Amino acid sequence: MDMQTRIEPIVKTLTLKASCEKAFRHFTDNIHLWWPLASHSLSQVDAETVKFEAKKGGRIYEIDKSGVEREWGRVARCEPPHILVFSWVLEKPADATEVEVRFEADGEDACAMTLTHRGWDERSDGVKWRENYDSGWNGVLREFETSL
Repeated sequence: MDMQTRIEPIVKTLTLKASCEKAFRHFTDNIHLWWPLASHSLSQVDAETVKFEAKKGGRIYEIDKSGVEREWGRVARCEPPHILVFSWVLEKPADATEVEVRFEADGEDACAMTLTHRGWDERSDGVKWRENYDSGWNGVLREFETSL
């Protein structure tokens, strides 16, 4: 796509009442506690849990009630407690986008978290999916923030 038709990334920013270390660990280690699997997963009501392997090359995947693993993405960069970058594939590598999450200190025991979801212009249906994810991330991040 040329620069005139570029699809802008989704950018969401939260101010969290937690240190960067705590927020980073909660995002990765506790994803099973806050991710809304029933509405935001490949298996929907059959989804049992989700895992985030916080290391370069690590997987992000759900496990359904029958034990089947379904990949959501792969970690490209992991620099605790400040930066996570991962592909977002949802079992379709040809449609991959990229998510970057940054945690920056914002006073004592507080941090700013910025999630950037980009790569929409690489997809033929990028405009539609960007719109879906723009609203979808709101609910997902609300769950994250409330459970922190």
